Amino acid sequence: MKAAIFVGTFFLSVTLMSQTANSEKSYTKEIESTASVEDTWQLLSDVSMWKQWDSHIIDARLNGEFIDKAQGSLVTINAKVVNFYIVDWEEKKSYILRHKLSSGTFFSKRSVEATETGSKIVVEVWCNGLSKKNFKKYMGDDYASVLQEELLKIRQLLES
Repeated sequence: MKAAIFVGTFFLSVTLMSQTANSEKSYTKEIESTASVEDTWQLLSDVSMWKQWDSHIIDARLNGEFIDKAQGSLVTINAKVVNFYIVDWEEKKSYILRHKLSSGTFFSKRSVEATETGSKIVVEVWCNGLSKKNFKKYMGDDYASVLQEELLKIRQLLES
C-alpha cells in the first residue's frame, strides 16, 4: 500500500513539474484572420504548404492522411531530415506535432477557433527532456518573433 501511495505521489509530482517546466520553456503566439475556420484549418493541415509560412522548413511530406498518429518528415533550413508525428489531433480545431531532438522532444501545437469576424490561430511550441534547458539555443533568442512572423505569413496566405 505504501508503495502504491509513493508511486502515485511520484507520478503526480513529475506531472506537475513537467507542466511547470513547459510553461517556463514555451512560446505562444496568436493572430486573427478574416478567413473561415475551414479555410484556416485547410492551410494549417496541408503539409505541402508548410514551407510557405514556416521559416524553419524547406519541404515537408506526410505518410498518408492528416490524422492522429500520422507520421511524416520534413527538411529543415539546416538540410536535416526530421521525422514528425501527430500526437494529438482534433479535426478543424488543433493538432500537436512531435519530433525528437538529440536530447529531448520538440512539440508544436497549432489550433484554430472561430471568431466573430473569421478565425483565430494559436501556435505554441515547447521542449521536454534535456532539451528544455537548451530551448533558446535550439530555437534562438528571437523565436517568439519568428512565430509571430510565421503567423503573419499564414494570415497573408489566407487573406490574399
